[in-house]
Amino acid sequence: MSQQPAHYPFSFRGDRIAPELAETVAHCPVRKVLTNTGTPAWLVAGYEEVRSVLRDRRFSLGMTSDPASPQQDPLVPPEFATDTLNCFRRAGMLATLHRGIGAGQQHLPEKRIEQLSRDAVRSFLAREQPADLMTGLVLPLTRALTFELLGLPAEGAPDDASLLGTFRIGAGSDTAVFEAGEPGFRYVYEQLPRLREERTGLLGELIAHADEKGATSDEQLAELFFFLLISQYGNPATTLALTALALMRCPGLLRRLREEPGAVPGAVDEVLRWGVFLGDGLPRIAREDVTVGGVRVRRGELVLVSTDGANHDPRVFPEPDRLDIDRPTGAHLRFGDGRHRCPGRGLAVLQAVVGLRTLAEEIEELRPAIPLDTVAWHPDHAITMPRALPAYARGTGPGGGAATRA
Repeated sequence: MSQQPAHYPFSFRGDRIAPELAETVAHCPVRKVLTNTGTPAWLVAGYEEVRSVLRDRRFSLGMTSDPASPQQDPLVPPEFATDTLNCFRRAGMLATLHRGIGAGQQHLPEKRIEQLSRDAVRSFLAREQPADLMTGLVLPLTRALTFELLGLPAEGAPDDASLLGTFRIGAGSDTAVFEAGEPGFRYVYEQLPRLREERTGLLGELIAHADEKGATSDEQLAELFFFLLISQYGNPATTLALTALALMRCPGLLRRLREEPGAVPGAVDEVLRWGVFLGDGLPRIAREDVTVGGVRVRRGELVLVSTDGANHDPRVFPEPDRLDIDRPTGAHLRFGDGRHRCPGRGLAVLQAVVGLRTLAEEIEELRPAIPLDTVAWHPDHAITMPRALPAYARGTGPGGGAATRA
């Protein structure tokens, strides 16, 4: 492998790992790269190396919000994006947040997720075929789930382009993210009085605890709530899009899941492992000199953690590019590891399982309207997302329409 540092990120496709990343995982799991700012950084991509960094308190996420630290992108991440849980803790909202996005949360019961999923699938089936899975199913369903969970009205909400624009990275992202995020921040800020009065959804519950403590301004609350909104919107949308892609790559999978509903959780787990979710790396700053994978990382240096690389490490996942729903589950690092493990993983998995189960029940056949290799992806985004996903769908109901089950 060449010793000349390569530019990272390598690719923004979500349906395959970039060849450069696969080579890194296999031959040099800790290597020097150049970021979007031209700053040198250490890319950590091997499974054990990634787990080591994520579990090691000598690597700091919070320090990445310091403008003096080396940066991955022109936009220096704000504190509420790098030290989110501590921000919620100081506001008196952390315990409520954990309950509200965990597996046992009460604001979006499983039955309601199922109903919203079924309505969205049936609406998609009623469209003229071929139809775009992104605008016809993935984004509308994700939007409905997110806004209901948080207790926000659809009226006056930012559109999908604005929400997706907050994930921009690379050249010009400092301006682009601000412009995309301003309508969403303003929308959430304007909802605060209603949330206080009506106590709707998770945000209504959170604001009650914040007001009781009285340590957080409305502007800070709006920042935290908007960050929660885009987090709950972006990652589930990518999961659903990659699930649809997986179903079209494996034509017999829908039928198997319909006949074996018990296989759905394993299929979701495998999509979470197989899919490439991140357009960039998870940034950390070394608090002191640390050795990772035999490489000495110096104090103050930037480290970029690739969980996608780790999830394609052939030493842990044989034939990692192959989608295999019969793999042993639970080993992937999609939700991180250690103290930074995503607190919303329970709800994320529940939504994905219910969504896939509903797809299998409602759709007899799902096939791409274009070669999957030609699917266009949003460039320069921190999460991977197809621009469009045109497909032909045939329902399990009479005449290939929606099923008649309630």
